[in-house]
Amino acid sequence: MFVLASPLVVLAVERAIRHLTLAGEVAGNGAGRRLLPWQVEPTSSKLRVLVSGCVPLLLAAAALRFDAGPAILVSVVLLAFLICAATDLLCYRVPDAVTYPGTVLVLAAAAVLPQGDLTEAVLGALICGGIFLSLTLLTRGGFGLADGKLATFIGAALGVTRAIDAVVLGVVIGGLCLLLLVLIGAVSLRQVTPYAPFLAAAAIVVTLLRGTAFAPL
Repeated sequence: MFVLASPLVVLAVERAIRHLTLAGEVAGNGAGRRLLPWQVEPTSSKLRVLVSGCVPLLLAAAALRFDAGPAILVSVVLLAFLICAATDLLCYRVPDAVTYPGTVLVLAAAAVLPQGDLTEAVLGALICGGIFLSLTLLTRGGFGLADGKLATFIGAALGVTRAIDAVVLGVVIGGLCLLLLVLIGAVSLRQVTPYAPFLAAAAIVVTLLRGTAFAPL
């Protein structure tokens, strides 16, 4: 089923990313953030297609790691993480249209599914969201509120224990990638760069390795 659905899901994800990045283009550039090398055509279109091409791999991984029922919901969460990573990467935007419904969905799943742990999900949302809200205040905008919304979604989806691991992994991945970009001259130390892709990538890895608050492994 996942194999048959993959082409349609790839197309849907690519269109969703394109729509959300176009909707956020003015807001992102208007915030005083200069365009990064990969945010300029034709590179941005190629990147959008490349990210969408990850969809079959995520669907296959979810099908292999989880039972049929939970695998569908896990796939939805993984695709939501992927879309958030892509939109922030392309136009500095983490869409509320993904993070808000996603958070509600995973909290509901943790409450009703047999293996779900609602306490873990709620604590994950509160703690991870609180951490990034604190970082936003301490860095005076170095971290955006959008990162906090994504962190809340990740915390609710993974549960507090897994989510903290994901946040730590995201910080490590982000630090190494940003250092590399600075060293090769792609960005400057003062340049605002998207952070959601690192959080989302870490959340995807932890989900596939350890499961979620509503479908543990």
